[in-house]
Amino acid sequence: MKSETRKKLKMGYINADMTLKEVQKDYTQESISDNPRPLGPYYAYNGRYLEIRGGMFENFRGILTWISLLVFFIPFSSGYYCIDSFLVLYFGETNNAVWHVISIIFYSIICLPTSYLCIRYFRYIHRFELFTIRHIRVRFNRVTRQVYIQRPKYCGGTVVFKWEHIMPSNFGESGSDMGGTNMVNLMTFHPYKTGFPVAHSVGIGKNTYNGQDYKDEWEFIRRYMEHGPDNLPKPRLSTHLPMPFHGLEGHIKPMIHAAKNAPTFWMYILLIPVFLILLPFYTVGYFISECLCWQPRWPKVIRQAGRKGKPIPKETTLSDYSPKVQQAILESRLEWGVRDEKTGKWVDYGNS
Repeated sequence: MKSETRKKLKMGYINADMTLKEVQKDYTQESISDNPRPLGPYYAYNGRYLEIRGGMFENFRGILTWISLLVFFIPFSSGYYCIDSFLVLYFGETNNAVWHVISIIFYSIICLPTSYLCIRYFRYIHRFELFTIRHIRVRFNRVTRQVYIQRPKYCGGTVVFKWEHIMPSNFGESGSDMGGTNMVNLMTFHPYKTGFPVAHSVGIGKNTYNGQDYKDEWEFIRRYMEHGPDNLPKPRLSTHLPMPFHGLEGHIKPMIHAAKNAPTFWMYILLIPVFLILLPFYTVGYFISECLCWQPRWPKVIRQAGRKGKPIPKETTLSDYSPKVQQAILESRLEWGVRDEKTGKWVDYGNS
C-alpha cells in the first residue's frame, strides 16, 4: 500500500513483529508430529514434487458468486431491454414509438452507469471467485528444494522461494496453535530470510477445527521434502476440473460443527432448515464459480524443475515487479519488524 493511501485512509503500519529467535530458526529440520497425514486436496505427488491446493476461505466460496451474478444481472438485463426496444423501433414493429423511446432512455440510464461501475470497481471483488484462477496451487519440489506459489498476476503472480525459508504460522515458535478456528494451514516466507521487503504468506489444504491437523499435514510435507515419499502415506489426488461435490465438504463441515455446538436442543432444530436452504445454495454457487474460472499451467521452467539438465527456477526478488509495484512494496516494508527478545530492540536486517 502506498504511503499516500495510508495517509488518506488514516492507517499506520501494522507491526507484525516477530522475535529474532523465531525468524532465525530452520523449521524444516524439526519433527512436530508422529502421525504425518496428507489431508489435501493434492493435485500431484511423485518423487520430484507434490502439489497442494492453496488459498484461503474456500469454505465460503460461492456466496460472492451469487452476489456477483445478481450485480451483473442489472446491466445485462437493462442492456437487453434497451437493445430490444431499439430494434422494435428500427424495424417499425410498433404503433407506440414514444413508449419505446422512453424505454430506451430509461434502460440506458440504468445500463451505462452500472456497466461502468462493474468494469471500474466491482471487478476487484468478483475476481476473487469469477473469471480468475480456479484454485491457487502450491508446489513443493524436493529436487530443487524450492516452493512455488501460483497466484493471479494481480495478487503478486507466481513466486519462487527456498524450502529452508518456509515458516509454519499456525503452531510452534511462529504460531499460536490455532485450534478451533476453521482455518487452513498457513505458511509464511519472512523478509528476514528471503530478502524480499515484505512477507509472502499462503494458506494450504483444507479448513479444519482440529489444531493437530495443521501439524500432521506440515509433518507430511516436511518429511517428503527432507526424506522423500518412502514410508509416507500416498495422498488421494484430486482433479482440477469443476465438480458439483467439491463445494459440499467445505460448506457442510462448518454447518455440522455449528450443530454439534448448538447451545440448546431448539437451536439444533432451528439449524436444520437453515442447512437445507444454505447448503444447496453454497454448493451450487461454488460449482458455478469453478466453471467460470480456469486452471493455468505452470511456467515451463517450473514444470521442468528438478529434471536432469534443466535449469533451476530463479527465486523471486523485488526486481521481478514493475517500478510502480516495487515502490508500493518498499513503502509497506515497515510492517515486518524483527525484535531481539534479549534486548527488546528492533533488529536492523536491511528492511527498514
